[in-house]
Amino acid sequence: MLTVRRIRQGESKLYKKLRLKSLRDSPGAFGSTYESALKRIPESWTEQADGSSRGSDRATLLAFVDDRPAGLAALYRLDSPADVGELVQVWVPPEFRRQGVAVALMDNIFIWATKNNFRAIAAGIMAGNAGAMNFYQNYGFTPETGIVLNCPGDAAVLIKDVI
Repeated sequence: MLTVRRIRQGESKLYKKLRLKSLRDSPGAFGSTYESALKRIPESWTEQADGSSRGSDRATLLAFVDDRPAGLAALYRLDSPADVGELVQVWVPPEFRRQGVAVALMDNIFIWATKNNFRAIAAGIMAGNAGAMNFYQNYGFTPETGIVLNCPGDAAVLIKDVI
């Protein structure tokens, strides 16, 4: 059974494991690298995981298939405009792809965003990541030029209204 929930306080080890696995599996899909992530101090993993487990400005969601970790996605509120969130760290392990996990993560990100007064969600897609580009466009995201995200300059920016 597929379930999606917000990360809980104290789950930094699970978060770190999934994030490192994502960076190793899909090195060209993210602005961060596996090597740079390995250099992070343990407290930074705890701060990031615990910080996105509460509040209304950021959330990390985890997907599970039969209690096995099957993906993650995070949404961080932008400073400006403050009603737009940046979608980051979206990843599904190869063994769970094409089983609806990514769609379930997106559906739950949008539900959370609605409850927390986001107007839109923007995603930066790394150059050459055709699979991600197709997924986001099929989900209803469209190109956007007026928002600056925390991703490399050659990334395409897509956006979708929350409501």
